[in-house]
Amino acid sequence: MAEAKGQVNGKGARAAGGARRGGFTLIELLAVIALVGVLLAVSAGAWGRARAAAQGAACRENLRLWGSAFHLYAAEHAGRFPHTDDWTRADKSGLPRSESPHDHCWVDVLPPYMGMKAWRDHGEGQRPERNPWQCPAAKWAADSAYGYKRSKEGGFSYAMNSYLSYDFDHGGHKGGEPYLNTLRCEAPARTILLFDQAANPADGLHPQYKNRKAGKYPGEDVTALTVRHRRGDGREGANFLFIDGHVQFRDDVWVRQHSDVPEDAGDLEWFPYRYE
Repeated sequence: MAEAKGQVNGKGARAAGGARRGGFTLIELLAVIALVGVLLAVSAGAWGRARAAAQGAACRENLRLWGSAFHLYAAEHAGRFPHTDDWTRADKSGLPRSESPHDHCWVDVLPPYMGMKAWRDHGEGQRPERNPWQCPAAKWAADSAYGYKRSKEGGFSYAMNSYLSYDFDHGGHKGGEPYLNTLRCEAPARTILLFDQAANPADGLHPQYKNRKAGKYPGEDVTALTVRHRRGDGREGANFLFIDGHVQFRDDVWVRQHSDVPEDAGDLEWFPYRYE
């Protein structure tokens, strides 16, 4: 009997031990949950970095495509680039529309070189919002944040450097030509042609107030410049297309201060050639 009882007790002990090995304690469950959370956080961070890198690469490719179209246009127009502004900005040239520089804006005359329709040929509410028109990293706000009907009129996440066209007094320089003469440009590898401009009214060089016209115009000055891209090393900056056609990420141009006439940042230029 004693032996049988011992066998029963031994068998029961083994059963109990087996039950303990098959379950989890509260501490073990908490440890697993914490580990899963860490893995999810790591994977989310890696995904975010990969997504940002892909958006930055797509943005630079967009700018290269526009750069090729600019030079194709110049080859057929005596070395001149098109105008910076379309009819969304007041025309101060004093010319009839058929002769106005604003009727020869880059967003209207360049797309045919890329197999696309001109911006003005897209109806209201149907403005293009994908590559190569828009930077994939641009974040648009709700319509109520803007001083224009952005969802109907569309918006531009890229802006042509307004200092390239002077058909009216602007930026402290008087006179000039309405179209950029690339043959006169003194430093095409350093002079900005297109750049990432603020799409959200809360971004840009005016932190003290919201720019409700953000993204409205296809041509802008330095005050529309925005930081949009983050590199894997943590640097934040913008992408630039230069007159010679090359594209570059820069993180040394962003300065949160208002300046109608920008100072050149290192090897960057905003003005294409000197005015007498």
